[in-house]
Amino acid sequence: MDTHSRINGTIALGQPSHEKLLESFERKVQLIRDRVASVAHGYHSGCYIVGRPGTSKTFTVKEELDRMEVPSTVQNARMTPMGLFNFIAEHPEHVIVLDDIPSLFKNDQAMQILMAALDGKPGQPRRVTYKSKDQDIHVLFSGAVIAISNLPLRRDPLAQALGSRVVMLDHEPKDEEIAAFMQHLASKGDGELSSEECLEVVSFLIAETRSCDMRLDLRHLDKAWQDYRQDRHGRTKTPWKDLVRTSLQKVASEPILSMSKRDDIELQRQKVRDAMRKFPNDRQAQLEISGLKQSTFYNRRKEVLAEAEFIAA
Repeated sequence: MDTHSRINGTIALGQPSHEKLLESFERKVQLIRDRVASVAHGYHSGCYIVGRPGTSKTFTVKEELDRMEVPSTVQNARMTPMGLFNFIAEHPEHVIVLDDIPSLFKNDQAMQILMAALDGKPGQPRRVTYKSKDQDIHVLFSGAVIAISNLPLRRDPLAQALGSRVVMLDHEPKDEEIAAFMQHLASKGDGELSSEECLEVVSFLIAETRSCDMRLDLRHLDKAWQDYRQDRHGRTKTPWKDLVRTSLQKVASEPILSMSKRDDIELQRQKVRDAMRKFPNDRQAQLEISGLKQSTFYNRRKEVLAEAEFIAA
């Protein structure tokens, strides 16, 4: 049994070795590769991969699809249900990757479009329909969908129905495994940076991330190496360690509040959508049942009405 590991230059008694941690991380990443392969080869119509940011979810999915040379396309910007339908229509035989678009999975109409795209036998054409006040169109989709998210699917009948049509993967590597992988990458060097220089950056990044009470994030590694390069090239008067530290401190101080605000606005929009469906011709009843302040209600209502795909049922 392994009794110690070298993480951040110290020996931790009773912990798995660096090699065991690296093997454990690789097994978890291999699960992503195998799920991508199961979708690309037509064993499943879709996959929902969930896990915290910066753990190699998106990178691994893109890398595996590129390696397999299957037709694929990635969407990682905010998308309306109409935009989703058009995206599917434009790529009817592709593996479509939806990368961190939480608004889609909070929108009932988008969920229904996805359910239609994922229903039926993998690789066989599935009819996907879009209806609005002005049009009723459909497309045959024989591709597949891989959704990548930091958030699990919501718990309601519609989300459960979608979840039943895809394979699910919870990707949650431990920080110790991320640290071991960072050290593994650093041991190879990066471009003109030697392995010793890369390991120095990794050790500092791990220590500073922990001092900020944050989880390790692989996306911060490339940024830290770039800060080191800038300092090495003499193009900054600020030492690289201060560049890395201030960047981490900024991230640590903001993301929870920012995400909470976006979620709150989307929740308000959903309340307005539900109210409009229940009372399509009674604005006062919509206001009352939404439970929102009048000004908030009318702001969200204006946004909802601006969504061309919204239909008051």
